[in-house]
Amino acid sequence: MKTAKFPFTQLRKPDGSYYEAPDEMVRAGFVPSQMWSITELEEDGLWWVFGPADVFVDIVGYVATAEHHDGQTKYLEQLKTAEEVAAEQVYFCDTCED
Repeated sequence: MKTAKFPFTQLRKPDGSYYEAPDEMVRAGFVPSQMWSITELEEDGLWWVFGPADVFVDIVGYVATAEHHDGQTKYLEQLKTAEEVAAEQVYFCDTCED
């Protein structure tokens, strides 16, 4: 798995949203080697994993690319660090006693 920003232009639905399933991309004219799944991973921060479209768990959505992949390569793109995620999860209660 490569820790890097996804290097390809994401081809989405005409309205800009993600495809909801690989068969939807087939109907749009893409072949499996152009299809990528985007999954969410919460480990030492918040990450998106771009990989082959044969994944169906923790799916954010699916995109296609003009480039073809080898069916094994995955890209790990960090959205937030662990510190950023932790800061968002801190709860402050103004009316609570210490």
